[in-house]
Amino acid sequence: KNIGNRNNYNCNLTTMNNFFKQTILSIFSLFIMKKEQSGNLVLMCGDGINDAPALAAADVGLAMGSGSALPMETSDVILIDSDLSNILFSIEMGRKVHRVIFENIVLSLLAKLIVMALTLWGYTALWAAIASDLGAMLIVTQNGMKLLNCKKTKKGT
Repeated sequence: KNIGNRNNYNCNLTTMNNFFKQTILSIFSLFIMKKEQSGNLVLMCGDGINDAPALAAADVGLAMGSGSALPMETSDVILIDSDLSNILFSIEMGRKVHRVIFENIVLSLLAKLIVMALTLWGYTALWAAIASDLGAMLIVTQNGMKLLNCKKTKKGT
């Protein structure tokens, strides 16, 4: 049987491959849009050029460090060592950082409010404001340094 020109056959395979790639990309995009419309947050993880549009469309795009450069440009987060267990560590660490930042803001504002109130009532002078500001800065720095002790723990240990 004569199946036709070999170059025509290769061209048709390339066209079919491109069609399926585009179809998969549109399925990813439709899935992400449906999830976002229903109020869900979408995290898309990918490492190839084909994943770049979906990474950009998701609420959080996560690129693997061993992949190509385009997903790293369009994503929000890059995992350098391509270990998916780092996702949970990053989320937990982000929550701890958010809590420490809130604590530090409250502590700083509280110290300033106390000194301002004492100054308005005539109990302190400028030296107390400077001393309390320096003290609050040292406490806030120490509070932030507790995040340095957070290390990734292996499962089962």
